[in-house]
Amino acid sequence: MEEQFLVEVDALGAVVSIESGDIARVPSALMAVGGKIVDSGAFGAKFIWHPDGRTGRCIVQVTRANPFVDRGATAYVQGEWVDNLPFGLTDRELDVLTLLVLGISSAHIAQKLFLATRTVTTHIDRVMRKLGAQSRTAAATIAMDEGLVRVPFPHLLDDSTELLRIGRILSDTQAPPAASTRVTRKPLVIGAAIPVTGSNAADGAEMVRASQLAIDEVNARGGVDGRRVALDVVDVDIMEPESVSRSVSALIERGVDVLTSGYLAHQERAHELVADSGITYLHAATLDVMARRVSEDPDRYGNIFQVCANDSNYAPRFVEMMSQLRDRRQWAPASRQLVVLQSGWTTTDLGLAAAASDAERDGWELVTIRLPDGDASRWAQIVQQVTAMEPAAVMIGNYLVDDTLAFLESFLSSPSRTLVYALYSPSVPEFRERIGARGDGILWATVTGTYSDPRARAFAKRYRARFGVNPGRSHAGIAYDRVHLITQAWAFAENPRDPRRVSQTLRDTVYRGVNGVYYFGDASQTTLTFPGRTADPSLGQAHLVFQIQQGKQRIIDPAPYADAAFTLPPWMTPVVERR
Repeated sequence: MEEQFLVEVDALGAVVSIESGDIARVPSALMAVGGKIVDSGAFGAKFIWHPDGRTGRCIVQVTRANPFVDRGATAYVQGEWVDNLPFGLTDRELDVLTLLVLGISSAHIAQKLFLATRTVTTHIDRVMRKLGAQSRTAAATIAMDEGLVRVPFPHLLDDSTELLRIGRILSDTQAPPAASTRVTRKPLVIGAAIPVTGSNAADGAEMVRASQLAIDEVNARGGVDGRRVALDVVDVDIMEPESVSRSVSALIERGVDVLTSGYLAHQERAHELVADSGITYLHAATLDVMARRVSEDPDRYGNIFQVCANDSNYAPRFVEMMSQLRDRRQWAPASRQLVVLQSGWTTTDLGLAAAASDAERDGWELVTIRLPDGDASRWAQIVQQVTAMEPAAVMIGNYLVDDTLAFLESFLSSPSRTLVYALYSPSVPEFRERIGARGDGILWATVTGTYSDPRARAFAKRYRARFGVNPGRSHAGIAYDRVHLITQAWAFAENPRDPRRVSQTLRDTVYRGVNGVYYFGDASQTTLTFPGRTADPSLGQAHLVFQIQQGKQRIIDPAPYADAAFTLPPWMTPVVERR
């Protein structure tokens, strides 16, 4: 025979008042825990408490059969209350998850909840499976992120539960959510300062498309521990310092979880703002001066990572490549002079001192000419100066499509027997579209370029299928890799919203993308270049040298990444050979 009693219990489960019946005490193994079901290992029973939200009283279903031997108690508790919690959690799993947030052991949880340790372990396994978490810590992180904790926890616990007084409260006085209700977890947001308008918009479009492609791939696999990933793009004029400051500040104010950017002429603005914010920041500015800043003050700049090698590698690599072509008899230089056109960007360091030393060692004379950034009228004068010298080769130390094309337009109208070696800008599809067939024979290099291996070809195929165009050979790959690099770090860090943990994870892990290997174990937190700063290609990104051949971008160095051999450009091929 079942009866219903209105019972008020204290924090220890003792009855303090009862409307009818003669129950003197609820057995201590049947603690009333915050309106939740408590399994009794000792008696194999359940005590079911429905709080009314104010008095702390509860409704108990009891029967007068099979009495407990506990100071004359005659209650046998039975029944069940199903609470429709998010992620399909049960009430008991919510209790266990709350205690997981405190970081205590399974045995300690079992002690506090009067359960067997094996039972707690089973609950934890089920919680992790329902939340899509790979570890106890990840499950605890999700609990705090989504407010899946009981705050305040019933007072059978000690004062350590004060640690839980943050986040959204799922209090015992709340009505159970509807069966169809499910918490939508806040997405992890990648903030990106990218030029989507202006002269660099074509390159910016590459970055945005590739980033979104990678994000869609991550979300299709379930996101990061069940969280979706989103992209927040803010337009930036890379040449205007105030625009750099505004765009980075806007992303910080929006509370993005990680900040990214491509190349910025005023990278120091971003560094200072991000250092103050503490947000993890990954950029692709290839600036040695910024890398040194991180090395010299890791406490302030430890959250800043450069996803490509430094610009100081460019001029030494140019000298190395010219010596290699000469020594392998692939090319007979017209003179002993090598010319480097130095960018006008004040923060740019092309490694000229090291290149001059290398040139002298290899029998070259290195000449440097300062470039007139932003003054197109002077390009013809620069070209006249270069062609009059008729050097063996000239390196255009400028990353912008417009400036590189300005030089080539003038040079190709009346070329000397000089190899032309550009930096980065030919990677942008816009460059090839504008120069057309006249680009054949041009050499160009990048400290981070997209390989031609199966992994990179598969990426290019997916990009082309999605957007109807081919990706460029540098920043599209960087942007794509950067998303996967970040999401890997988030997954490994267990708490993706802890920037210190995320930054440490980036330092501790290695990721192999379509642009090579991302390893930040160096004090400057920049990737290593191969060949150059590492002889191990499994830890570096190949400093690729391309040549445009019959309209295609072909890698000619280094091995094993080359997919073609160097050929003399059309303006240097003898007339008889061209026939």
